[in-house]
Amino acid sequence: MFEDLRFYIIYLALLSSLVGFRFYYKLPNNKAKFVLYIIVFSFLTEFIGKYFTSWTGLVNFPVYNFYMLASFSAYILLLYALLQKLACKRIAISFLILFYFFYFFNLYYFQYQNDTVLTNSFALGVIFVLLLSCCFFVEIFNSEKILNFKKSIYFWFILGILLFHVPFLPFMLAIKWFLIKNDESIFSLVLFILNLLMNSCFIIGFLWSEKRYNY
Repeated sequence: MFEDLRFYIIYLALLSSLVGFRFYYKLPNNKAKFVLYIIVFSFLTEFIGKYFTSWTGLVNFPVYNFYMLASFSAYILLLYALLQKLACKRIAISFLILFYFFYFFNLYYFQYQNDTVLTNSFALGVIFVLLLSCCFFVEIFNSEKILNFKKSIYFWFILGILLFHVPFLPFMLAIKWFLIKNDESIFSLVLFILNLLMNSCFIIGFLWSEKRYNY
């Protein structure tokens, strides 16, 4: 019944991108614009992933595995730019290097097939982003930014990626370890709902944020 829901995710990413361009004037610098570029890249990945098999006759897992590498790199770099404490910045750089090392090590020695998602790399990426996001939120709540945190695009963007990745990780691992049945309808439904939550945060961020809080 819900098997085809995941194919509509592309429209969620497109809507977020369009709203972002509509409020482009609220993004005052490259750091703020980078948020929009990440969302646009997500839309382009969904578009290519949707038609990759029909274009090439190959499975589309390499598309999403490359997206995994690019997106987690972008998340970590953005968090690096947002974090204020030098120690947290150093942790972010360390995480990025470790993620690159593990991603390619895992790709060449463990999950080297082209017909599978790199779940090990995904899990590590989620853990790194979650830890850095906690540092980001702690810095916000311990500063004057707490008074206007809802007016920052960064808050909504980080919240959005957490609402998708943190619940999806145990769900994906449960399928991999056969703890739950790999039902296409359930998988598509969960994927769509989490993408809906994530993109809703992005859209709210573009609507509610103010330029002076997006520096």
